[in-house]
Amino acid sequence: MQREDFKQVSLFFIITLFLSYFVFWGPIAIFKVQTVNLVDDKMGPLWAIILFVTGGFVPSIIGITLTAFYEGKSGVLKLLKKSTRINLGIKWYAFIIIISLYFGLALIVIYNLLGGRFDFSQFWVQLPTIIPLIFLGPLSEEYGWRGFAIKRLLRNVSPNTTSLVIGLVWSLWHLPLFFIPGSSQFEFNLPFLVFLISVTSISFVFTYFYIRTGQSIFSAIFLHWIYTYVIQVVNSTVIRTSTYNWLEFIPALLMGIIFIILMWNGLAKYSVKE
Repeated sequence: MQREDFKQVSLFFIITLFLSYFVFWGPIAIFKVQTVNLVDDKMGPLWAIILFVTGGFVPSIIGITLTAFYEGKSGVLKLLKKSTRINLGIKWYAFIIIISLYFGLALIVIYNLLGGRFDFSQFWVQLPTIIPLIFLGPLSEEYGWRGFAIKRLLRNVSPNTTSLVIGLVWSLWHLPLFFIPGSSQFEFNLPFLVFLISVTSISFVFTYFYIRTGQSIFSAIFLHWIYTYVIQVVNSTVIRTSTYNWLEFIPALLMGIIFIILMWNGLAKYSVKE
């Protein structure tokens, strides 16, 4: 990897993880302070909620800040342009929606095979929540992972290696959430290994769409948005068991393998030129 790209992407990862572990989420996790419990609708102290919510925007804040530092105003404008270029084409919108639905339906199949009965009406009941969800993940994270880091990695390593690196760091960034009362990771008693496999696998899907849509950050925002809604509906509806929690990574892993093969065969030598 070229020295400057390595320096920049490493700095992004280090600052993002540092702020997550030692400034925003880490302190809440260490002292087990209640934040916003989306399962039981409980609220913690205001200061903890502010740290919790602000911490979720760290990747995008750092991504935009470092873009301004290294690329100036023109770089920030280019970043914003890539994130608002909505003319992906019907094919890519349909593909993203289908992939997002796959993740949800696959989890429902696992749930039903374990003896559960899923209430599909929840997809309509919870539809009003889809609007605010665009801020919780899509806009709060993607200016960092796919706005800043991905192009610097793609200039030097393959799409699959890029996906693996971002996926691992992306997973580790979430680690404090597993110790924060109120977070879905804590309340659902999710094994971190399952989460790490799932998020890292999904990272390959994000990279593929980013490349195929002409480095569109909006494709990542849209995928993150629809995926988050689908998974929210599933997570808030199923009655979890330890077995279900440990099998939850399977749909993501299978999809990740498919996209690894797709990029291995068609995009192995892809490189961002800018």
